[in-house]
Amino acid sequence: MHRRPRRAVAVLAAALVLAACGAEPPRGAVATVDGDEVPSAQLEDWVRTATDANPALDEVAVQRDLLSRLLQNRIVLGVLADRGLVVDDAAVAAVAVEVEEQVGGAEALAATLADIGYPQGFYEEVFLTTEAALDVLTTDLLGDRTLETRTARHILVETAAEADEIVALLADGADFAALATERSTDPGSAAQGGLLGERERGAFVPEFDAAVWDARLDTVLDPVETQFGFHVIEVVAEASTAVADLPSAERRRLVGPELDAILGGAVAAAEVTVASRLGVWDGVAGAVTAPQAVGADRW
Repeated sequence: MHRRPRRAVAVLAAALVLAACGAEPPRGAVATVDGDEVPSAQLEDWVRTATDANPALDEVAVQRDLLSRLLQNRIVLGVLADRGLVVDDAAVAAVAVEVEEQVGGAEALAATLADIGYPQGFYEEVFLTTEAALDVLTTDLLGDRTLETRTARHILVETAAEADEIVALLADGADFAALATERSTDPGSAAQGGLLGERERGAFVPEFDAAVWDARLDTVLDPVETQFGFHVIEVVAEASTAVADLPSAERRRLVGPELDAILGGAVAAAEVTVASRLGVWDGVAGAVTAPQAVGADRW
């Protein structure tokens, strides 16, 4: 792909800056999203609280980060409203519990928020509601889908002859895990007796994946060749899990491209103005940034 001349990039960046600077929010607001105002006092209070709690923070960076996330929050909630979805207290509470567990408890959470410049009010009103909104949207996209997984183990060797020998040994009663530990050239799974863990369809290279999903349980397959060598495979378990029972990160991964397309489209379509003293809205990045950074490093 041809690289665009730097002059063209500079011209485009300048055009974006001029367009962003063409409109200012109304007095008393630091930004607008599709006509809805973001009060100056709200942002100023959050920034003051953050920098008082952690004087090492860069005030300008905190302003831009908090405002960016607030604008993103408004856009995400708008997506939900367009789809007839809502974020209820239970969804927010579930996210709060998950985040607290991830960081190691309430005390660790408070320290983390101070480190990154998120006042408690901002955390509750913006961060948690955004995450809960994304969970609601993800759940809606997934519907009643289930996740099918299979657990396989394998022994990887370099030649077809070695693989045939291992199949014969297994047929004579050799222990699969012991052979994997001793002879597999895949160090990660060899240490686990050849186990690869639960995987969904498409998780492996095509030849290996097809073999795993065509196999009968507890049956050693004929050797399968991939670019890595020759595999002796056995599928030892299968499971079906309702996606509603999966962790939120796993649910989002399952709809990642669709979710990205929806949110990216919403960010691009949003009519956003930002007070020029704080920066400009970059509709590609979906963030408030310094004017000179708009459009940078994208080609």
